[in-house]
Amino acid sequence: MHRFALHYPHQTNNKAMTIALFVTVWTAGTPPVDLRNDFLYRPLDLLKSVPEVVSVDLFVPESGDVPQFDESVVQALMIQIDMKNVSDAEAFIQTDEFKRLILAESAYSTPIEKLSLDAFETVHFPLPGHKTPPPRTAALSFIVRYYGPTGDQAAFVRFYTENHPPILATLPGVRNVLCYLPLDWRSTKTVPGSGVILGNEVVFDNHDALNWALQSDVMPRLIADGKRFPEFGFNTHHAMRRERIYSCAKINDHLRGR
Repeated sequence: MHRFALHYPHQTNNKAMTIALFVTVWTAGTPPVDLRNDFLYRPLDLLKSVPEVVSVDLFVPESGDVPQFDESVVQALMIQIDMKNVSDAEAFIQTDEFKRLILAESAYSTPIEKLSLDAFETVHFPLPGHKTPPPRTAALSFIVRYYGPTGDQAAFVRFYTENHPPILATLPGVRNVLCYLPLDWRSTKTVPGSGVILGNEVVFDNHDALNWALQSDVMPRLIADGKRFPEFGFNTHHAMRRERIYSCAKINDHLRGR
């Protein structure tokens, strides 16, 4: 039986807290659209039937001209499943249907090189001029993942969340700044966690807006702040196009021609 527990003490509004399950798929030579289309049938039908699922988003690599920050292999598909709370997420990943239709490599029509499952608490950070963090509606997400080893994971997360998001929020054209705080849990026997110690997502309207932000005078401040991070292993940076395919009781059936 999995047991989730927050790694880090921090102040959040428990009423607004969302738990995000991320299933990440890596494959070589297969168009991401094929994986996306696989997901729109039986896996999505399963999620539609689960009342505790708040929303589902799919991420595929952005095809536009975006600067490369590292040489990491981009994931072919990321599936974000938002749940109401920790206990709901814990129960859901234990079901045979979740394992068979979402975690099993046989659920996809193409050979899978690697697949991971991670559980996070999602934290939305405020933007200048907004009383509360705005909803995430723009399509281009710049996804950053931080990995160990680190001497003190909680200290790394605490330093990052207290210092970096306020600078990210000043990027021109930014629509959202989010962090994903890993939950303490034992991954399934067949599907491991990715080893992420912190996730970050910065959202823009399109890749032109992202490129403009990356060339802005905010970048030297971000780079300087990054040099102050507590020790960690490495990070990855990928521009991904996000698509909301399910929200509460409403589903975008037109996406699959229904």
